[in-house]
Amino acid sequence: MDNLELVNNMINEIDAMVFGNETSLDAIKRKSEMIIRNLHGKESKYLTDLKNINFVGYYSSTKEEEKRDWQSGKDQLRNLFITLRDEISLFSKESKDPNKRVTKNEANDSIFLVHGHDEKIKQSVARVIEKLGLKPVILHEQPNLGRTVIEKFTDYSKVGFAIVLLTPDDMGYSVNAGLETAKYRARQNVILELGYFLGTLGRERVIVLHSEADNFEIPSDYSGVLFLPFDSRGRWQLDFVKELRACGYNVDANKLI
Repeated sequence: MDNLELVNNMINEIDAMVFGNETSLDAIKRKSEMIIRNLHGKESKYLTDLKNINFVGYYSSTKEEEKRDWQSGKDQLRNLFITLRDEISLFSKESKDPNKRVTKNEANDSIFLVHGHDEKIKQSVARVIEKLGLKPVILHEQPNLGRTVIEKFTDYSKVGFAIVLLTPDDMGYSVNAGLETAKYRARQNVILELGYFLGTLGRERVIVLHSEADNFEIPSDYSGVLFLPFDSRGRWQLDFVKELRACGYNVDANKLI
């Protein structure tokens, strides 16, 4: 989903708002703020405009006055997103190609963290990302907002870099070779998401950190992808910083000390 489609969908959601549904109103406000932050940053004037929109008047005393003030807020919110839509249509430099890769000049501060069941490794890598002044995007920590898993993943995968954690969460073996050849392997959804980011970001913007566990199977058909062993001494961190710098990120390895 591109930015123009995202904003148009938001306008449709605003049109469908019903007076008196406070749960829906709260969700719309939160989603509006999230979209604006992602499109224009946390200092955007649009965020200030959003905060100034009121759905409840200070002097409303009758039901009709409450409905009038609520409709006024709805109209202001709709107009805000129409302005956003017009700005994207008129001035956006985004490619219309949905398969366009992120370039060096388009690097943002969000790093998508693909992970399996190893909570300790996930949290350790997330803290390193934060120390470098970047934002780890962990899918299950983001709000659902009524989206399916694939819709949510697509919305939050618009990042400049991805780290994929391969940990021994499953076991697998060739049917022909037999059970005695079984090896530990990463979750299948992790492998799927690895392939997704290789396709959308390019292999230069994807790092794979893998467990050093015994009898652990590492995918063999990803030539050119940087595979790094995750070790408790953190040697992988310097390689991570080096790859980020090569992709246009201004990060300081001294922050990791």
